[in-house]
Amino acid sequence: MSTVLAYHAIGECADDRASLFVSREAFAAQMAFLTRAAEVVDLATLVAGHVRSGRRPVVAITFDDGYRSVLEDAAPILARHGFPATIFVPTAFLGRRNEWDEPSDCPLEILAAGELLEAERAGLRVESHGAAHLDLGLATEEEVERDLRESVEALEAALGRRPRLLAYPYGSSSPVTQRVAERVGFEAAFTIEQLHGGRFAWARAGVSPPDGRALFALKASGAYLPLRRSRLGDAAYRRVKPLFRRRWA
Repeated sequence: MSTVLAYHAIGECADDRASLFVSREAFAAQMAFLTRAAEVVDLATLVAGHVRSGRRPVVAITFDDGYRSVLEDAAPILARHGFPATIFVPTAFLGRRNEWDEPSDCPLEILAAGELLEAERAGLRVESHGAAHLDLGLATEEEVERDLRESVEALEAALGRRPRLLAYPYGSSSPVTQRVAERVGFEAAFTIEQLHGGRFAWARAGVSPPDGRALFALKASGAYLPLRRSRLGDAAYRRVKPLFRRRWA
């Protein structure tokens, strides 16, 4: 079984209104858990199907929004374990900060265009999160195409190559969005907290600050989304949710 984990920021912030920041301590513990319990692979390798099924689940690690904390705080921990990861960046916000969530005092600065190659040298494969962090599931076909093409052009200029993969902002897409993503030239695209819907609606399990050991283990196993999105599974999950929310520290 395989799964794709989706993070946002790494570090500490008391004013984390959007629930984006997994602490460094929790992230380090989660990566140590994956060393023991999973086979961590590059996202493109998983998409291409070049993974061998074994006794341990196959996991790919991703980060949305391109926060500088991923380069500064997550990359050294990933490197310690030899883990590859993918970072999805909204190109219109490079060198700026998160402007789509409720304002907070958290360090929500996004990598600048000139830092993207540094991120790749640190083991973070840079891919597209669109340009303007639009809800692409609600956008018109013309808006989706304009946004995605702008992102592709910006990343090609910064990296010297075209992006291959796309993560939809908010995990939101539509059949039109998915067709446009394929037409623009992406090889696969990713949702979040939704069941797998094919190459252009690839499932990811979001990792959030309150996730305790049991819940993270469930997410890493690949069983979380099928359980969470089934009627009986969701009812059971709601009953035991407090047990899953125990923190790492």
